[in-house]
Amino acid sequence: MRFMQIVTILGLSALISCSAADVVRLFKNVNLEDKGIHVKLAYVPRGMHQEPLEIKFDKMLWDISNGTVQVMAYNIYTTGNYDAIRPGPDTDVSNFLNPDSKFKDAWFGVYIIIDDMYGLGRRFLLKNPFGEPDDLLNLNDQSLVLLPNLDQKLIVWTTHQGQKNYTWLDHDREFYFRLKNGTALRTEYTTDRRGRSWRKITGDFDTIAAITDINKTDMKLFSSIRNQTGLPDAGVYRQVDPWHPVVIRGSVLGRYFRCGETSFWAVVYYNGSAFTTKNGRHVDNWEQTDLQSLYSRMFDAIEIDCAAK
Repeated sequence: MRFMQIVTILGLSALISCSAADVVRLFKNVNLEDKGIHVKLAYVPRGMHQEPLEIKFDKMLWDISNGTVQVMAYNIYTTGNYDAIRPGPDTDVSNFLNPDSKFKDAWFGVYIIIDDMYGLGRRFLLKNPFGEPDDLLNLNDQSLVLLPNLDQKLIVWTTHQGQKNYTWLDHDREFYFRLKNGTALRTEYTTDRRGRSWRKITGDFDTIAAITDINKTDMKLFSSIRNQTGLPDAGVYRQVDPWHPVVIRGSVLGRYFRCGETSFWAVVYYNGSAFTTKNGRHVDNWEQTDLQSLYSRMFDAIEIDCAAK
């Protein structure tokens, strides 16, 4: 009994010394190597969580899409942490929430969509589910773009946690993620450092910022995006309103990985944001900072392949 008490105390002490993001990774991260999949963000810039969250995403995609997206999926992602970076004043809020940070409303992640025996992945990601899964021309652009759409919808939904009388129907009615007027999707093919080809789509999308109103909501530490991004403070609210309009500017890249046991599609997604503060200052972190070059470096360094046996 005495031994168990000591172990419990040591375990609690270790958890207390960790950040909320560390605790969530400890309990939620999956071991993709055991599933025959190797994914590693080998380079993450200062200002973002160095260790990504790696979670099973089947049910989340099913729920957030109202049952229209049924796939076997994992999501590996990182976002702004609390490291003080320049330009911008020191702050106690995360870089994801800080209007003075280039990582505000910014993501870098990888969706893994399994090529399952039921053909769910093929029906979702391919124009012709009976065609070749590694044919880049066969990738469905609408499905590739839908993934960051649903991702944004999910995190904004969690920012309403605890809001009185706010229902899923309210969120489903209010949320939007649409191509910005006057713009078009840009499609191209690119290669990674190993010479592998990817289909790349870049676009600008009007949507809602994932900044909660703490006077209306009660976001739980371990069941919302709060564990990664924290909460806004008065300094944030002086510059922007909760759930203010934001333009997500970024890219989605997809390709197929043919593996012996578990073949899969990898969909890399990353974005910055553009918005206008209350005093009329226009911010465009995609164009006004080095964010694009940082993401290019992240993509060049990323390791995605079949896991070594």
